[in-house]
Amino acid sequence: MNQCTAAGLCAATVVIVACARPSRFERELAAQQWSDAALVFATDTALRHDEQALYRAGILFGTPGRPTYDAPKARELLSALITQFPGSDHRDDANARMLLLDEIVRLQRDSAHMQHDLEARVSTVTRESQALRARADSSMVLNDSLRAVIARMDTERRERDAQLQALRRELQRLKEIDLKPRPPAKP
Repeated sequence: MNQCTAAGLCAATVVIVACARPSRFERELAAQQWSDAALVFATDTALRHDEQALYRAGILFGTPGRPTYDAPKARELLSALITQFPGSDHRDDANARMLLLDEIVRLQRDSAHMQHDLEARVSTVTRESQALRARADSSMVLNDSLRAVIARMDTERRERDAQLQALRRELQRLKEIDLKPRPPAKP
């Protein structure tokens, strides 16, 4: 064999072996070391031009529940996959995943708005409840005060009724005395 052919064969063998051996990114994914895989992807810019790596990174960042979940980043990577590799076998799945990510983001935004609205309503109900409690407490104080006034007035009425009865008896006694015949006066 000539030297050129041998060198070419050697180079081809190195390329085949390198391609057959999974990258560190693929090894981290296979080991489910999500954060480590994300770090490898972020530091190895060559992966941004690899169809399989872009797709796998899109899944890595686009899967809710993983510590690497980042919907905008996943959407960016899947979009880059479709742009750079329009004939990719992953094109349809990438489009579907982007639609799902859009829906998740929309639902999260709607959920945040609903939560904000509910918190505002709870705050309003709490303030109104506190105001009602204050009014009820004020009413109870007023009621207690009114009861005390009524009790005092009732006591005064009973005392006056007793005085009136005593005066009537005294008046009746005086009338009886006045109406009794008087003995004639002695000269």
